[in-house]
Amino acid sequence: MGQTHTDQLSKLPLDTNAALLEVTHTIKNLGGVYVEETEALNNIDNKRFLELQAKKLIAAREYQNDMGQMLERKDEINKSSSASKNILKEVHEEFQEISRKNMEALERMQKCTEKLGNTLRSAAIRDAHKLNGYSYGDNGAIPNAASKKVVSSGLSETV
Repeated sequence: MGQTHTDQLSKLPLDTNAALLEVTHTIKNLGGVYVEETEALNNIDNKRFLELQAKKLIAAREYQNDMGQMLERKDEINKSSSASKNILKEVHEEFQEISRKNMEALERMQKCTEKLGNTLRSAAIRDAHKLNGYSYGDNGAIPNAASKKVVSSGLSETV
C-alpha cells in the first residue's frame, strides 16, 4: 500500500476498485499528517511541526503519484463500482476540510512570523537611532561622518 521509501513510488493495482481503495488510503494518510501538523501549529509546538515535514513530504509525493496514475485511468473510474466511487468522494470531501483547516493554521503561523520579524526589525531600528544620534556642525556637516556606521534593515530602509 503506497510508498515505503521516498525514492520508490508505488504502482496502483490494475483492478480499478482496488486502485480506488489504495487512493483512499493515500488521501487518508496525507489528511492524517495535515491533522497532526495543524495540531502542532495550534499548540505552537515548533519541534513537532518540523518533525512532521519529512512525513508530509513523503505523503504528498505518494498522493501526487496516485492522483497522476488515476488521471491516466480516468475512463476506468466511470466503470468502477458505485461503492468505491462514493467512498472516494467522501474521503476527498473530508480531505478538503482538513486541508482548509491546515491552510488556516499555516497562514496564522506565517502572520505571527511576519509580526515577530517586523517587531524585531523595528526594535533594531530604534536601537540604531539611539546609538547613532547625529549632531550637525556649524557648517551643516556631520562631524566624523566617515566613522559613523550605517545600519540597514532591508532594501528600502537605511539608518
